[in-house]
Amino acid sequence: MGNVVTESSTGWRHISELPTDRKDGRRMLLWDEDLPVIGRWDSERDGWEDPESMSMYEDIALWADILAP
Repeated sequence: MGNVVTESSTGWRHISELPTDRKDGRRMLLWDEDLPVIGRWDSERDGWEDPESMSMYEDIALWADILAP
């Protein structure tokens, strides 16, 4: 029997499980539509944004912390 890869075994969590303390502007790994991206919560616009272009992400489904090496 092979190994089963799940969201929790890879560090990814469903966006509904995001603790409120993560919405403090820190950069995080996000899953937008079908791509992993780096983003942060913008409390003024009440949504996830690309910290480089400042454009908003629309379909965030998963999140993971960025861990130090």
